[in-house]
Amino acid sequence: MSLMLSDARRDALAEMTVGQKRECLGCRTPFVAAKGFESLCAVCFKLDRDYALYAGDKALLWLQEEHRKQTDEVAQLTDRYRRVRAKAKQLMKTAASTSMSPQKIEQLIRLCHPDKHGDSQVSTEMTQWLLSMRGKE
Repeated sequence: MSLMLSDARRDALAEMTVGQKRECLGCRTPFVAAKGFESLCAVCFKLDRDYALYAGDKALLWLQEEHRKQTDEVAQLTDRYRRVRAKAKQLMKTAASTSMSPQKIEQLIRLCHPDKHGDSQVSTEMTQWLLSMRGKE
């Protein structure tokens, strides 16, 4: 990207920080209300008044849809993470009340080690718990 284009992009983004960040009443995507009274994003404003959508408007529409997909995916992953974490805590409570052989503990440590699960928080907690259980045996 040329330096001139990079500067122009930076300047255009700087202008966007002047307005108020809002959620469009039409499509529920975020936008900047530059004048302060806007309640619709540019695309919804034009569609509401039967104005033609130009290439830039269609590009914004596409980006809004991508934003919506990403937001939905993050919500689903967050929900899944919470369910898995709750299940892991429940399993930890259940396992705490049962006695396991040192061999079984070693197997579980190898199975749930963070190195095998992308250093996830849950696998780290489970491995730490199993290590503490190994110390009690």
